[in-house]
Amino acid sequence: MRKGTFIAAAGLLATAFLVGAPAQALTITPAGPGLIGTSNDTSACEPDCIPGADSTWELAYKQDVGGPESGFLTGSYETTFFNTPTDPSDALIEYTGGPALSCGPSGKCFLVVKDGNQTPAQYFFDLGIAGWNGTDDLELLGFWPNQGAISHVSIWVPDEDNCCDQDVPEPGSLALLGLGLLGLGFSRRRKA
Repeated sequence: MRKGTFIAAAGLLATAFLVGAPAQALTITPAGPGLIGTSNDTSACEPDCIPGADSTWELAYKQDVGGPESGFLTGSYETTFFNTPTDPSDALIEYTGGPALSCGPSGKCFLVVKDGNQTPAQYFFDLGIAGWNGTDDLELLGFWPNQGAISHVSIWVPDEDNCCDQDVPEPGSLALLGLGLLGLGFSRRRKA
């Protein structure tokens, strides 16, 4: 195989991998990774009731079942609720692009899953401890499956200015970059 053909094949293979690579998912269950506590408080008490947080923490993202999104990262994430439209026990939070949360060892992000009419009324998760990178899907499974339902999910951070990776490339952007580099390789080969 000629050197130029090998480079072109490698470029196409890399591009196909970037476009076709599925997003990873972190599964969160009522007893799952990162669980730091629960509360029987039926009010919307966050962030004050989250273990390790206080009233200075900021709402990064919130989605109410059947309601609007809120928080400074509205547009970066999207939540789909499952089982029934009004009484879901499962949800999927997906990164859709733009600034992404950075919840690793240097940062903290707390997820709240709330019903409000059941015991416990709220579950609290440290997403950094759970190993979430801010762009993988969060798959919430088995919250109040026999009674009750998720009423909202929210993600809280200590500081909006230091919580996020501002420029996270999307797979499509990376694929375009790969195709551009591949085109440059072909044009250099033609000139030679």
